[in-house]
Amino acid sequence: MASSDSGLPIPQPPKHWLLGNLGEIDSSNNAGSMWRLADLYGEIFRLDLAGRRVIVCSSYELVNDLCDSERFEKPVSGALEQVRVLTKDGLFTAYPGEHNWGVAHRLLMPVFGPMGIRKMFGGMMDIASQMLLQWDRFGPDHEIDTADNFTRLTFDMIGLCAFGYRFNNFYREDAHPFVTQMGDVLMEAGKRANRLAIENRLRIFSAQQTAENVAAMHALCDEIIADRKAHPQPDLQDLLNPMLQGKDPKTGESMTEENIRYNMVTFLVAGHETTSGTLGFLFYHLLKNPEKYMAAQREVDEVLGDGPFEPKHLSKLNYVRYSVFETLRYMGPISIISKHALKTDKIAGKYKVEPSDAILLNLKPFHHDAAVWGNDADDFRPERWLNGGAEALPKNSFKAFGDGERACIGRGFAEQEMIMVVAMILQNFQLEMADPSYELWPKVTLTLKPGGFKIKARRRPGRNLGGNLGGGMAKSSQSQQLKGLASGTPDKPEQNLKPIMVLYGSQAGTCKAYADELKSNAARYGFNASVDTMDSATEHVPKDQPIIIISPSYEGKPADNARKFVTWLEGNVSSKIFEGVKYAVFSVGNSDWVNTYHKVPKLVDEHFEKMGATRFTETGYVDVKEDIMGPWEQWTEVMWEALRKASGITTQVSSGALQAEIKAPSFASHLGGREIGYATVKANNNLGGEEVGLPKKHMEVELPLGTSYQAGDYLVILPTNRIENVKRVWKRFNVAPDDDVVVSGTNKAFLSPDVSISLFDLLMTRVELGTPASQKQIQALAEATPESKRAKLLELTKDHAYKKDILNKRCTILDLLEDHPDCALSFSQYLDMLKPLTPRQYSISSSPLANVQFVEDAQGGAIQKLTASITYDVHDEPALSGHGTFHGVASSYLARQEVGERVRCFTRATNVNFHLPLDLKTPVILVCAGTGIAPMRAFIQERAAIKAARGQDLGPAILYFGCRHYEKDFIYASELQKWQAEGAVSVRPCFSKVAPAGSHTAKYVPDRMWEDREELAKLFGEDGAKIFVCGSARKLGKSTAEVCKKIYRETSGGDEGSAEEWFESVREERYVSDTFE
Repeated sequence: MASSDSGLPIPQPPKHWLLGNLGEIDSSNNAGSMWRLADLYGEIFRLDLAGRRVIVCSSYELVNDLCDSERFEKPVSGALEQVRVLTKDGLFTAYPGEHNWGVAHRLLMPVFGPMGIRKMFGGMMDIASQMLLQWDRFGPDHEIDTADNFTRLTFDMIGLCAFGYRFNNFYREDAHPFVTQMGDVLMEAGKRANRLAIENRLRIFSAQQTAENVAAMHALCDEIIADRKAHPQPDLQDLLNPMLQGKDPKTGESMTEENIRYNMVTFLVAGHETTSGTLGFLFYHLLKNPEKYMAAQREVDEVLGDGPFEPKHLSKLNYVRYSVFETLRYMGPISIISKHALKTDKIAGKYKVEPSDAILLNLKPFHHDAAVWGNDADDFRPERWLNGGAEALPKNSFKAFGDGERACIGRGFAEQEMIMVVAMILQNFQLEMADPSYELWPKVTLTLKPGGFKIKARRRPGRNLGGNLGGGMAKSSQSQQLKGLASGTPDKPEQNLKPIMVLYGSQAGTCKAYADELKSNAARYGFNASVDTMDSATEHVPKDQPIIIISPSYEGKPADNARKFVTWLEGNVSSKIFEGVKYAVFSVGNSDWVNTYHKVPKLVDEHFEKMGATRFTETGYVDVKEDIMGPWEQWTEVMWEALRKASGITTQVSSGALQAEIKAPSFASHLGGREIGYATVKANNNLGGEEVGLPKKHMEVELPLGTSYQAGDYLVILPTNRIENVKRVWKRFNVAPDDDVVVSGTNKAFLSPDVSISLFDLLMTRVELGTPASQKQIQALAEATPESKRAKLLELTKDHAYKKDILNKRCTILDLLEDHPDCALSFSQYLDMLKPLTPRQYSISSSPLANVQFVEDAQGGAIQKLTASITYDVHDEPALSGHGTFHGVASSYLARQEVGERVRCFTRATNVNFHLPLDLKTPVILVCAGTGIAPMRAFIQERAAIKAARGQDLGPAILYFGCRHYEKDFIYASELQKWQAEGAVSVRPCFSKVAPAGSHTAKYVPDRMWEDREELAKLFGEDGAKIFVCGSARKLGKSTAEVCKKIYRETSGGDEGSAEEWFESVREERYVSDTFE
């Protein structure tokens, strides 16, 4: 045990010879490495980096103490010191005590005061207007790169407001050379800070390139200074005038021209980088949390209305302001603040440090400390700042702008420009993500920005940018584009076709496939369909054409590309803004989710009706666990008939059909569909289970660089079909695998219309071959069969026979074709019946904290590589249809992968609160069966890694694990026993068939939970435990919910009604399920 003089021991990762802990740092993402190590080691850890001793502090208690300016100060070291090649003794990179820093700081402080910043309002409006007008001119389908646009914006704002200079980045295809030069210098500075000194000396070319870039930037600053001196503008309210003419109130000195140059570059570097990154992060969070987006937009509408932004509005935009603050708290552009002790000291009276130690304040975990921000610190919630929340924060709890006298001098400038820009965007546009499935990943230079984040901007109805931006200019072109969109005008208008709009929400692709089918068939019925996401229709629901909404419900929540639209509906349900709208809804649900079955589509349907819209046909419903085609086909027939009648169309329905022309091979096939990454298989091991159920396997994959995940997330796999099934198609239609096919007469993108592709590619990678045939499809097979031989097929179209012999036996179109060889269905007709091959998602069964390694990149730096594992059943059993063996498409694809092969995949965050509590002292109750162990293994692995790294006890964790046989399918048994011995979990398996001698007698998980009810009631009721459930929705999901309600009734004395009410109150927050079938 350490003595009181030496303080408590500081945890440290294992060191390596020569490199120390350098191998723990991802040179491309230093910040991410610090966050990962904080997750693992806790509030403090130590690193030895190339001879430097670095102490990283991540809790409020420690950071608060480090903000004592009499004991700790900001050094200029690391990347910041490397930037001095550009900014020398400018305000942000001057060494402590450097004379010129004091002169510039005292002289410029009044300029950055409230009155000085207010005088720059006009220049900010000027530049912001340029960006918004460009967005409007490009139209609602243009993808806006947020990093690029917000960099141009903030750079131009500083240039104009600070120096009266126009970089004109919105009038250039490529950014001003100064922007590129600066980006290169900053990137190289970050790399130099993480290299060994000898390596930096050897990188002669990099040093030369940096010197040339610095010289070019300094030359431009000198030109601006010379021009101002030659042509004075005494009335200009910028920074350059006081820098040239002002006097330090303490010494009477003026700033030297050299120091003015360094501060010009400083403001351009610091101001544009941090503000542009913050704006990108802010709009990501608003779009991921549409209720926050709508709250901010409501405030803007209340304050600004449809008029121009004026200075008086700034103080009234509290929600917008605190949305900025919450963005900075959640993850701002600055990840680290540096400190060092002025003399030997103890941080918070606990951890001894020396003046030579580099101390890093790790801002992201510090700003997520539950002791200050609560257990919802990982949630984006601007409301935490409102109604006295900001004032109630403890001292030194928010450090996004730095600390002490070296904090950001331009904070007021940055706040004003961000509030203005956010308000102006929300006033005039509805934004949506270009890729609704986008998950945040930080792009790292000297600061952080959202990497690859693109948005679309759609002009809000009735908004006149010319008036709003104060320019009195004519309406720009997007008003015409919006009119075209709202009326369903196609890219190539077809005569005599009436417009309709099809809106869909989709995560797995089913609803999008339905929407594409409507678009493909619309012309046959006399319509021209435009297809878009539900989010795209926020504030843009047309009244001049019918709309068809195809919506799913994911655990009672909208799809990612429908969340904003649904939030907007809920906020306007009491209005009648849909009077005159004609609509129809098709609802896609899963009956396993009893409490949320069709919840979202029903809500949309009901809200449309309440808001004045008229339903032109009855709502359709499909259960995706049953027949996904029959109800859809029946509904579309009725819908088209009703729509034609309501629209007065009397022309005959055309017989338009997909065409597939088979040709001799011309070129190699190419992969189609969504561009996703490839992961490399590192292991694919058998876990057993085949003697008592389905075989179970454990796969580990090395994820693509830059991919991240959390314990509880999914790995989404895009499989290929089994060659055996594809050969059956080739044989049935007498085609060869290297034949090429050109598909036409359809808008189904997954078939690559009008492009020549090989039949091998088409059937292996594009289409689902195992979907049960629908009644309408069977009818089409019968019509293609000689009349004397179609009776059996016609019998299968009847409801009873269809359910018994088709649905229950999972009988496919191909099965029926083989059973009825006289059926003359063409390949084109068969292809038109197939749905797109959709990705399958699997719960990740590993923790990133325990599955990271570092490899050397081409530049000699370390790059982080993550491994993820999944646990899966292999569906390999006699086909119920009688046609050989049924092989699950995804599970059999995974099972046949060998080490070294690649799988197409990406990670996806869970849509529910399915992550370990932020406070690791919070008890967790883990309930699973079979391969439902996957996320629970990830949680336990993470707890074990944290416990080992910190040497601290965690809150209790109980695992209830349903198995059949203790020797056959008690998977991960040795790991679980090891983790139990380490104190990471209490394992309580239940064996329904064979249990070991002397084990607990409960065969099923709910029975064991009932026996442990007193313990569970205490953990949940008194200690705030969180329950996680993963397994079959029909079995484990239902029975676990029932036993929890039963325990509640016994504990509280309540009836079934009160138990149900209690259960609904804790679902999704403290009782979280991820169940499947």
